[in-house]
Amino acid sequence: MKILVNALSGIGDALMFTPALKILKEIIPNSIIDILVMYSAVRDLFENNPAVHQVYFVDFFKQSKFKSLKDVKKLRKNKYDFSVNVYPSNRFEYNFLNFLLGAKKRISFKYVYSGFFRMEYLNNIIIPEEKNIHNVIQNIKILDVFDKNHGKEAGPMQIFIPDEFMNKAKKWMSENNLSENTLVGVHAGSSTLKNHINKRWNVDKYVLLLEKLMKNYNAKILLFGSELDVNSYLQNKLGSDSVQASTDNFLDSAARLGFCKLFVTNDTAFLHSASAMEVPVVAIFGYTNAKELYPWKTRNVVVRKELDCSPCFYNSPKPARCLWKDENEFKCIKSIEVDEVYKACTELLDKKPNL
Repeated sequence: MKILVNALSGIGDALMFTPALKILKEIIPNSIIDILVMYSAVRDLFENNPAVHQVYFVDFFKQSKFKSLKDVKKLRKNKYDFSVNVYPSNRFEYNFLNFLLGAKKRISFKYVYSGFFRMEYLNNIIIPEEKNIHNVIQNIKILDVFDKNHGKEAGPMQIFIPDEFMNKAKKWMSENNLSENTLVGVHAGSSTLKNHINKRWNVDKYVLLLEKLMKNYNAKILLFGSELDVNSYLQNKLGSDSVQASTDNFLDSAARLGFCKLFVTNDTAFLHSASAMEVPVVAIFGYTNAKELYPWKTRNVVVRKELDCSPCFYNSPKPARCLWKDENEFKCIKSIEVDEVYKACTELLDKKPNL
């Protein structure tokens, strides 16, 4: 059986498919599973996964439409039995692409918030979206198409890091004198697509939080993410006890992240990367749904405000909007205070594992 998995969204969504991928290979061990991606980090994630036969990278963003169509035509020649849109893929482009790939059976989701022009009808196996369950579990529902009686529970998310990257990370740790410290990883940025810059907790509150952790836990701060303006600001405020940790290579960053004793983050892909590396996570949520996106299979504390209007963002191509205006706009994230997040950090730092 030949299966093509369309993992076209970002690294966080790709990670939340990895438990389903593992089980899929277990229940159909002789299957050939290929992955189609359009982000280099997602390619890096899957290239070392033992369940994957081949990863196809198509740069739909930067290359011409003609070149993209040629690449899709080549994939179509593989004559897949199944093609799968991983959850969430709530855009008409994903459904149209799944149709063009020409698999006999095309699997996707029917989203609660959707419509005719999302072209879900171009798929011939439709799985209903269920609200308030984790994205990992949404993806596990795909497996019922192949074996309704598989009886397997979702395990942790998976990142397979080759020894060369682990050795590089250890060398980097030594060069920066980090091995003897409590390492706290931080991602204070976020994507700006769909207005998601408003998922970011205030950067000055991050400064106050991290200063307390540095003082009370002798912590060194590892700054993750590509948002150079945010990380430079934090490093200028925190001084020599903070280090820029991310690189252009996802596996490099993940290897370094794995040495952290704690990770503090907004709702971003690094939340899920830290979870996959089984690092304890403090996750700061605003308008997105923590029930669907909380740190999976790792010790964690979610910090959010239980407002009547939150969570208000759902899987849709539409940008995030707030019903409140002026100083109250996105008050769900703005009203979270430093002491609340610090308390969550102490819960995880002071609690011994497996107790």
